[in-house]
Amino acid sequence: MLNYTSLMAIFNTRMGTAMLPVMYIVEAILLPIEGWLLSLFSQKVAKHKFMAGLYMLFLSICTINGVCLLLFKWFEFQWISFYVVLFLSSNFVIRQQTLLMWSAAFDLCPTQQAKRLMPGFVILAIIGGITAGVLSSSLGTLLGSEIIYLLGAVLLACGLPFFIKALRKYLVPLTFRQEEEVKSEKTSFYWKNIVKSPFLLLVIGIMTLMPALYFVMEYQYFTNAQAVFTDEGRLTAFYGMMVIILFVAALILQIIATKLMDKLGATNMIVIISFIFLGCLVLSSLFVSSHIALIIASLGYSLTYLLLYYFAEPSYQFFFKMQPIQHRDGYRYLAQGIAASLGILVGSVLSLLHSRFELSMNVQAIIALVFAVMLCVMAWLTKSLYMKELMNQLQLTAVDRDYLAEFWSYIRTDKFRKFLQNQLNQGTKTMKHVLLELIRRQPDQALDTYIMPYAEHAQGESKVQALQALHPGTWAGFEQGRYERLIQDNDPGVRAISYHYLFKQAVLEDDLKRALADEHVWVQREAWYVMPSDEALYSQLRAQLHQQQEGAIYAMDVIVARHLESLTMDVMYGMMSEVQAVKLAAVKAIGKLGNEELVTSFMELLLGADIEMRQAIKQSLCLLAHKSKKELIRFVQSPNTLQWSMAVEVLRTVATEQELSEIIIPSCLTKLQEMSASHVMYAEIVKTNQTQWIELAKQRTEELVSGQLDTIWEVMSGYSDERAISKLREALEHPEEEIRDQGLEVLAEGYGEKGLNDGLLHYYREHMQHAKRSVDHSWFEHIKDPWLQAIAIQSGAEEGELLLMSNWEYLSSIEKIVFLKQVSLFEKISIEELGRIASIAEETRYNANDLIVQQGDLGDRLYIVKSGLIEISGENDQGIVGTLNIIQEKQCFGESSLFANQPSQVTAQILLDQAELLEIKAMELLRLIRLYPEIGIGLLKTLSQRMSNLEQMVVKMS
Repeated sequence: MLNYTSLMAIFNTRMGTAMLPVMYIVEAILLPIEGWLLSLFSQKVAKHKFMAGLYMLFLSICTINGVCLLLFKWFEFQWISFYVVLFLSSNFVIRQQTLLMWSAAFDLCPTQQAKRLMPGFVILAIIGGITAGVLSSSLGTLLGSEIIYLLGAVLLACGLPFFIKALRKYLVPLTFRQEEEVKSEKTSFYWKNIVKSPFLLLVIGIMTLMPALYFVMEYQYFTNAQAVFTDEGRLTAFYGMMVIILFVAALILQIIATKLMDKLGATNMIVIISFIFLGCLVLSSLFVSSHIALIIASLGYSLTYLLLYYFAEPSYQFFFKMQPIQHRDGYRYLAQGIAASLGILVGSVLSLLHSRFELSMNVQAIIALVFAVMLCVMAWLTKSLYMKELMNQLQLTAVDRDYLAEFWSYIRTDKFRKFLQNQLNQGTKTMKHVLLELIRRQPDQALDTYIMPYAEHAQGESKVQALQALHPGTWAGFEQGRYERLIQDNDPGVRAISYHYLFKQAVLEDDLKRALADEHVWVQREAWYVMPSDEALYSQLRAQLHQQQEGAIYAMDVIVARHLESLTMDVMYGMMSEVQAVKLAAVKAIGKLGNEELVTSFMELLLGADIEMRQAIKQSLCLLAHKSKKELIRFVQSPNTLQWSMAVEVLRTVATEQELSEIIIPSCLTKLQEMSASHVMYAEIVKTNQTQWIELAKQRTEELVSGQLDTIWEVMSGYSDERAISKLREALEHPEEEIRDQGLEVLAEGYGEKGLNDGLLHYYREHMQHAKRSVDHSWFEHIKDPWLQAIAIQSGAEEGELLLMSNWEYLSSIEKIVFLKQVSLFEKISIEELGRIASIAEETRYNANDLIVQQGDLGDRLYIVKSGLIEISGENDQGIVGTLNIIQEKQCFGESSLFANQPSQVTAQILLDQAELLEIKAMELLRLIRLYPEIGIGLLKTLSQRMSNLEQMVVKMS
């Protein structure tokens, strides 16, 4: 600012303001070359060296110019051409130094940190401007403009060591990490990408029009000021006073605007600035020829200068922040060169309308007003395109291909028919299966010529697949004799599908009786589909339902297909079945039958359900959602994560806009608050330095956060493209800070539902960016999860008798959970499931020599050694007893008889001293294996290891 105020005072008094448009035109011609050179060198030199080199170039130019001015003054020498060089070189420094400072600040910080620090940057710049104004105003008449100019070079030199230190500390590691990843590109690369990008073209348009309009306001300001102050010293002092007023006003504005960038985002800031520019030109067109012209011009100049260089310029940096760090300067300087050149050219032409063509300043302002309207339109368009660019940066533009549609068009070609014939004759079993399965989805009668011969000779499953792939029209053309041969086939699948199509032709009493008399329920089911709805049908279906076997599943299919609501209570009986497949079928059937009274039962069944069961429950609840909204809304308030997630995920598909905004969204925001509290609680538990509790707390926190975030993001996907939401979440949870940063920028700009967007933005800023929070006891009140509460109490991180009393059942299980986590079989199981195991695992104490399992007994449970030693021994046919293994703490035994369903081949006995065991019944263990296949794998590994040990013993004995 010292250089700028002294430069304009020197140039305007010695060359005249009429020369300003001419100088701006010369600048416009030189700026593309300037931009091209800077873009070129930015790619040839390491970024930190390039930025340091620019700074020293600015210092050299200011020093040389200042020394020349002093020499001219001392020797009373005038050289008109020098003032042209002074103007061009000084404006180059002012322009590029501003850009260098902002780009350095933004490149050294992640985007979100830069947005938070930006108000600080602006305040420092404002303080610097005020200081420059005070120095210019107070020393301008005393020392002269030349000394003020040179003083700017001195201050620039003082800042050089700090600038170099910041580059070495922060920028060098960043560029070093990425220099292998991004290669240098030619200028044509940037030109090509800019021309192809509507977004970048609009950005350049804004960067062009804003300075152009600023130059109009500057011209009017300087012209009016020179008309009032003819003395160079008084003019310099006036400029200094205006700088003080300008930056004091900016400081006051900054108090209000501190959080504007963080809240509104870059594009909204640009839109607001554009409309302020428009307002300034409206005032100018109305009052520029009045007695308050200098006041209006000064006000317009001050606002446009302040907004352009301290708000708009920083906002531009976000537009280039999306590019790889090695490409940013290439885009930045090329765009800056184009925009600055065109901006100065447009501004100069508008200024010449008054200085050369003698149009009034009112007319000049009105013409500029048209450009201001264009600026507002471009800013508005850029706002929408910016979001698309952010999503593109997160690679959200992938297009899915419909390969099946391509296949359906292919199967109608002669080439495919030949391929099908060849594969059915000579292909592998897998290839035949895939082809027939795809054809089954859309049967083509033209292909049956090739499928029928294959079906005639195939056996078992292959024959069933071939018959299923036949077109219904082909079945309709079968003669009775072919049906007879098929329904007498040995394979029940062949018989079932044959009866299916036979009954479509006609339901004959004899055929119905034969189907019902078939030994396989698969075949009987085809008869149930066509039988009259009488007591005979109900009796057969009830009999199958009560057997709780495969027939129950087929019976449920028939009940659903024929809408036999009177059998709903019988289907409900299947929900209590110990056979998982029957239970699944019952859940699905209830949903299709539409019995909304069972929502609570489904929610209770959800606790302890495996993934497949959860999906079945969700499917049924979705079918019942319209009828059971009120009941589902009740579960939105459930403290249980599974129940809350299920209720929200189902309700979001049927809820009205009002229900979403008043019930679903607030509940999601509450969960985000609870998750934040969970992170705080975990941090407090970490402070206890107790490894076992820290590990449990970490696992539980991750389980809670992951499950609840899945649901919240699913709700968010209802307001935007699902693929975009998925990629946005990936970005926010990515290990690379730069990628997380881009995700935060999307949320900061506003994406999807506003309330949920703001909640997610706050959550990820706090916990993915490792923001520090002061902890107080009130945070613990938001934690609803009893397991995390119990862990906090046991670790000593939290106290309180009421909390202790409300969680006594969890506290009683927590010690068992700590032990089970140390057993290899259970180390990957969720805390909630471990709590369930702990509640059903019977803790038994044995004395020395007590028998736990006797050889020949039927094993019905798994034993886990909590303390003590267990001897595993066996007796052979000759009556010789030998020790086979010693089971120690945290090991298990008894699994072999569970899998084989045979009497135990070994005896388990307490060795030496007392022992404590945890015992899990067989049925519960099998349920755990369905939930967590790794438990089954772990048991198989244990069995394999013991078999290997036995083999080694046999080899040694032989």
